[in-house]
Amino acid sequence: MSQWLPGAKASSTQTAERRRLPASERRELILAAAVRLFAERGYHGTSMDGIAAASGISKAVVYDHFDSKRELYTVLLDTIRADIDAIIEAAIEPVPNEEDQRIHPAIEAFFRFVEDYPDACRLLFLEVQGTTEVAEIVGQLEERVAEGLSASLGSDPTIFGGHPERERQLQILAELLKSAIHGLASWWYVHPDVPREDLVERTVALVGPAIEAARR
Repeated sequence: MSQWLPGAKASSTQTAERRRLPASERRELILAAAVRLFAERGYHGTSMDGIAAASGISKAVVYDHFDSKRELYTVLLDTIRADIDAIIEAAIEPVPNEEDQRIHPAIEAFFRFVEDYPDACRLLFLEVQGTTEVAEIVGQLEERVAEGLSASLGSDPTIFGGHPERERQLQILAELLKSAIHGLASWWYVHPDVPREDLVERTVALVGPAIEAARR
C-alpha cells in the first residue's frame, strides 16, 4: 500500500517546511496533495503551482520529481492501480485457487479500496469522463488492466478451453468484467449510501456465472 494515500500515513505540509525531507517523503507529500486536488478540481483545474502549495514543497522541487502535470497524473494513476492489484493479491493469496473461491475475496478487496480511498478512485473511474487528454491517459491504463485480466483468466485452461478463437473470447470476457466492475464503482461514488456488502454480493452474482459459462 502506498504510504501517500490519504489515511495510509499522517503527513503534514508543516513538517516539510520545518526540515529537509528525504526525496521519498517529498514525493509522498506531492502525490498526496495531487490526488486531493485532482479529485476536487479535475485535471485542468489543478496546477503544478497549486500542488506545490498544497504539499508544502517548492514548485522547483515538484518539477525535480515530475517533468509535467501529465507525467504526475500518469504516475498517480499507475500507482493507484498498482495498489489495487496488490490489495487484491493479498486478499486472494491465502485462498485455494479452485472452484472460483477467490472471486468473492477479490471483489471484496476491490470495493473496500474504493470505499477507503474515494479521491483516488475518482481519478480512475470518473475523471476519464472529463477531457480528451485525461481520457487518453486513463484509456492507456484501462487497456493494461484489461490485458492483465485477460491473461489472468487465460491461466485457467478450462476457460474457453478448446475454443478456436480463445484469445479473442478471453479479451471480450475481460473487457466485459472490467467495464461492469468499474462502472459500478463509478455509480457507487455518487450513491455512497449503498452498503459495500450489497455491491460485493451483486458483483459476485454477475462474475461467477460469467466465468462458469465460459467453461462450457
